[in-house]
Amino acid sequence: MPLQKQKIIENLNIIESFLYQEHSVEVDYSPDYRDVYYEDIARVEINSRQNYNSRLNSLLHEAGHVIIRSESGWKEQKRFPFMKDKGAFVRGNINHRTDVLREEVLAWEEARSLADYLSIEIDEELFARHRTAALKTYVEWI
Repeated sequence: MPLQKQKIIENLNIIESFLYQEHSVEVDYSPDYRDVYYEDIARVEINSRQNYNSRLNSLLHEAGHVIIRSESGWKEQKRFPFMKDKGAFVRGNINHRTDVLREEVLAWEEARSLADYLSIEIDEELFARHRTAALKTYVEWI
């Protein structure tokens, strides 16, 4: 069952606080934004034209990217050895695109773990549909 708007807003605030306090990452919303994490400026942008359940899922997912990229030495350890700078913003070769897909899958897994960690209730069916739709676009991009 979809969550009530007020509860979702509370959950968004919890995630925003976590990102700022733990990772010094700010969150901004606009109808012109794509859902994206800009590591170089420590900001997550979320499209505000989405319904509130989708905003929650998108923010959790982008927080997943923050967590993955904040792991000590993630670039040096070559966790994604073929990924070029700018991630999915460049087409790159098949190796690059596969690493982008790998990070996307892991970010969704981190999103689910973060929801548990922060005791955030999510609509499991909507989360699964959102994740599948998002990953499908990357599979098609490859």
